[in-house]
Amino acid sequence: MTFDDYFAWRKEVEARFFLLNNTEELTNTLQQQVEALGLEHFALLIRHPVPFTRPKTFLFTNYPKSWIKRYEKQNYYAIDPILRVCQLPGKFILWQDAVFDRNEIFWQEAKEHGLISGVSCSLMALNRALGILSASSKKTVNMLTFLPEQQLRLQYLLELSLQTLQRLDDTSMRILDITLSQRELEILKWTAEGKTAVEISLILAISPHTVNFHQKNLQRRFNAPNKTQVASYAAAMGLL
Repeated sequence: MTFDDYFAWRKEVEARFFLLNNTEELTNTLQQQVEALGLEHFALLIRHPVPFTRPKTFLFTNYPKSWIKRYEKQNYYAIDPILRVCQLPGKFILWQDAVFDRNEIFWQEAKEHGLISGVSCSLMALNRALGILSASSKKTVNMLTFLPEQQLRLQYLLELSLQTLQRLDDTSMRILDITLSQRELEILKWTAEGKTAVEISLILAISPHTVNFHQKNLQRRFNAPNKTQVASYAAAMGLL
């Protein structure tokens, strides 16, 4: 397979994704593309940047329903080694390279449900939602034979999937939609630097009452219990 073939494929698949009208068409297209890579199953997971301890998570997949039920019942989101490795964007991992020693039960159950071999990659969307796309086989496959061009295809499928979900305004991509005024941004930046309301008022030449007013308003808009968490959320969402 030449890179000319790869770029021809990119042009074709980009046009196909542009015509998708709903998430059902998206999952069907992902299934077709994964099968073209010689694999059977896929899972597209979307994770929001906030809240930190229990981020909103969405899953589009053709994994066996029995596995999804077991995965959610056992809360395997918390121990899945693939999610741990791919929690940072720009990752590409062969499942056989994941750390298995502490997750023997998890991997044994996955294999019992037909997830034998696989690969995963991660990417951050423009709204800072994290996307993780996994493709797997129910057969024992030496994923070391997964060629660089196939890796590029999987990564581009993830990129197109995130773009499509945003274009469709799907719930999975609706991060807190917050626009900050110039004054709010100034106060938030100084708050993130650890300055008190009095210190910020002196720096910006405004009253402490005005600073407290904006900080309380930001807490309400971010649904955060204190100004520290507001600053943390804003940073995670790329607002600072």
